[in-house]
Amino acid sequence: MKSPAKHKPQPFSRVLSEVFVFFFTLSCFLLLSPDAYAHKIHLFCRFEGTTLHGEGFFSGGNPVKNSPINIFNLENGNLLASTMTSDEGTFAVSLEEKPSIQVVLDAGQGHRATWTWDKTSEKAEISQNNFADAQNPVPAITAGLIAIAVFFGILYLWKQRHAT
Repeated sequence: MKSPAKHKPQPFSRVLSEVFVFFFTLSCFLLLSPDAYAHKIHLFCRFEGTTLHGEGFFSGGNPVKNSPINIFNLENGNLLASTMTSDEGTFAVSLEEKPSIQVVLDAGQGHRATWTWDKTSEKAEISQNNFADAQNPVPAITAGLIAIAVFFGILYLWKQRHAT
């Protein structure tokens, strides 16, 4: 009795399988990779009497140097004061009173952080706005790569099934 002939993969099938493995591996890396917070900005402020003290720094601990600080009145939206951060990333602004305010630190290239203080509840809220987070294309790219990998995987399996 003859032994059945072994099926040799065709060159095209091998290329498809390698492409499938590549895209599957790439998709796994993109899905499992942590978010990049290299340029995320942190802003902390506090009142000492009517003087507002603050500090801005990147997530790595480096100070946000020489960046504009704008302080807005939350009740009417007027600009109360403007200043710049020092080389240490700190600032201090003397205000006439302690109204409800929003402090905006703009580090350029869309990187900004805000700090809000509500005088009615005497509560501070920190909001980190990062331009890179707002327009992050990674989920869309990942979905596209997964769709391509699934397509080629199905094509590979179909080709293997009909080759026998």
